[in-house]
Amino acid sequence: MAQLALGAVWLVAPRLARAQTGRITVHVVADTAPLADVLVRAAGVTARTNGQGDATVSLPPGAARIIVTKIGFRPDSAILAVRAGFDTSIAVRLVEQPATVAPVFVTSTRAVRRIEDEPLRVEVLAGDDVGEKSEMRPADTRTLLSEMSGVRTQTLSPLGATNVRIQGLPGRYTALLEDGLPLYGGQASGFTLVEVVPLDLRQAEVIKGAASALYGPQALAGVVDLISRHPPDTSQALVNQSVPSSTDVMGFLSRSLRPRMGLTVLGGLHRQSAEDDDRDGWAEVPGFRRAELRPRVFLDDSAGHSLMATIGALAEDRASGSIGSIAPFDVGGAGPRAPFADSLTTRHLDAGVVGQWRSDSSLVFAARASASGDRRRHRFGDDFESDTRRTLYAEATATRAVATNAAVAGAAWLRDSYENAQVARFDAAYSTPGLFLQDTYSPVRWLSGTANGRCDRSNVYGTICTPRLSLLARTGTALSSRLSAGGGWFAPRPLTDQTETFGLARVFEPTPLAAERARTASLDLTATRGPLQVNGTLFANRVANPVGLRRLAGDTTGRVDLVNASGPLQTHGGELFAVFNQDPLIITAYYAATRSREVSTESGRVREAPLIPRQAAGLDLAADDDESGTYAAVEVFYTGRMALEDDPFASVSRPYTTIGILLSKRWNAATVFLNLENATDIRLTKYEPLLRSSVGEGGSWTVEPWAPLEGRRANAGVRWPGGTASR
Repeated sequence: MAQLALGAVWLVAPRLARAQTGRITVHVVADTAPLADVLVRAAGVTARTNGQGDATVSLPPGAARIIVTKIGFRPDSAILAVRAGFDTSIAVRLVEQPATVAPVFVTSTRAVRRIEDEPLRVEVLAGDDVGEKSEMRPADTRTLLSEMSGVRTQTLSPLGATNVRIQGLPGRYTALLEDGLPLYGGQASGFTLVEVVPLDLRQAEVIKGAASALYGPQALAGVVDLISRHPPDTSQALVNQSVPSSTDVMGFLSRSLRPRMGLTVLGGLHRQSAEDDDRDGWAEVPGFRRAELRPRVFLDDSAGHSLMATIGALAEDRASGSIGSIAPFDVGGAGPRAPFADSLTTRHLDAGVVGQWRSDSSLVFAARASASGDRRRHRFGDDFESDTRRTLYAEATATRAVATNAAVAGAAWLRDSYENAQVARFDAAYSTPGLFLQDTYSPVRWLSGTANGRCDRSNVYGTICTPRLSLLARTGTALSSRLSAGGGWFAPRPLTDQTETFGLARVFEPTPLAAERARTASLDLTATRGPLQVNGTLFANRVANPVGLRRLAGDTTGRVDLVNASGPLQTHGGELFAVFNQDPLIITAYYAATRSREVSTESGRVREAPLIPRQAAGLDLAADDDESGTYAAVEVFYTGRMALEDDPFASVSRPYTTIGILLSKRWNAATVFLNLENATDIRLTKYEPLLRSSVGEGGSWTVEPWAPLEGRRANAGVRWPGGTASR
């Protein structure tokens, strides 16, 4: 009897389930032909059409909205009344609309071109990724580039200094631009990434490898160009609260003032309290208060004449060092007196303009210029340093594009000045005018190449010329390869990745420094099949005359000399990047392996270069349901072992893995988001102390962080309006 009862249930259950739902069959055609692989969604249920153009979904009774989408076609939808136990069929005709997927254009190469047509490999972060990072960390751009293989944001100090390392090369070699302008200085500060917010960014473009042929001495390792949003983009406001205590209130206004004129304004207020997670008396997480304002004006007549002008202002007070009543040091009187302050006050102002004028259908003139200034007061215990940095930049180009050839000729001038009221020996002004040529030639549809050449005349290092050659070969849209090689150079500054964190009081330059020179090469292969794209890269970099610190034998005060190493810094390795994008799921994964070596400035021996992970990997799973307005993402990042320098506790770091989770939900016009970062609570102080027992290089009392200083962190916020601009 039991077997008969089970059999009856097995036979009757599907009919009962069907009686409680209704079945909708959607037949999709384009023109008159059935259309396969079309996504059909309704009430959280999805299906794809078969070879005959049919898809079936079972839904509960009631009104249901059926949404039909396919890349390359205009979406369509219909509202149906679903009746329990009944079948309903509808026919949908989709109209081709290739522009449904907006093409990605890159501008960092000075020739506005579709990314797939650019011989020079440019990696772009846009759309969903920028919006996701705005919600994960609204106050800065440290996480913006976290999913790019070969690009690492390296924390330098507990005060928050962070730089961008491309393919293992030091962060000072990376040019950080906004709309092609050095608004943050000719050599960006280590605090720039923690002072710039992503709310008004449309995309970030990254050029890997020596790019001095494009941007002069500031781009030995590559370029990060942050591209702003233009009118008539969506105005937004964002409020965010994080735990531990930090609050962000920001707004982005976008208005079309008249048919040819638009305006955007970014403004924000931020506050964060210092935190001492391991209770050792030193704040691993800095406290800060910051305000920023950036208006932009846009003119565009849609005939090739355009102008963008901007002014930016920022004020920030940032503090780390000793915290609470616990004395951070117990060194028998040899260490600093408690309390020991590590603080930075920054006042920044910049202005920039970018203009273009089209003479005829083939000739375009462009000009850009900027000026920026920073006043900083950095306190180290009882000592402090006040410095001023000013940058002036101007560039003019002419571009002629005819048939299969596009040529760019231009002139640029960069002037950097540095003044330190307490350490005047490093006061200097660097003036670098340059001339450059660029030619892109496409003899056949499947082959194109770009040759760049530039000569700079430095008032300190003389005339230096740098080339770059890039080749692109394609087999339709399924397979493409890029080969790139070039040279670069860098004008050494006293503010290196290390000295900016502990100041210049104990830094000396016994002999004049030689210019740092580089040769880089890379090979990229990209394969695309349906929603899957896979890219593999092999790269090699060699930097001659790299500048480093040399500590004097037996010295206990922390004095260091800035010197050129006797041998080159070399990095080489491979990267693998894959993305699967099929609505509503997006999966991104990367893996990078890097090997490095350099000659120690102290021992003269060849060693592994410090703070370069031997292996790194990342996985991002995201799901975006347009119908319900729900977005969910999970990120997993692995950082492998790396060599350490001037660390009394270890010579090689430990590997670690961090996990992040982002959830957001659209409610009417707003989006509510909740983010959990570093869910594994990885912190440097779980592996070794942050504080040293004796003074280190430059008088530093903390080690260089190789793991996160900030542990598990959660934040929640609201964005108005939600979803339009970010997703």
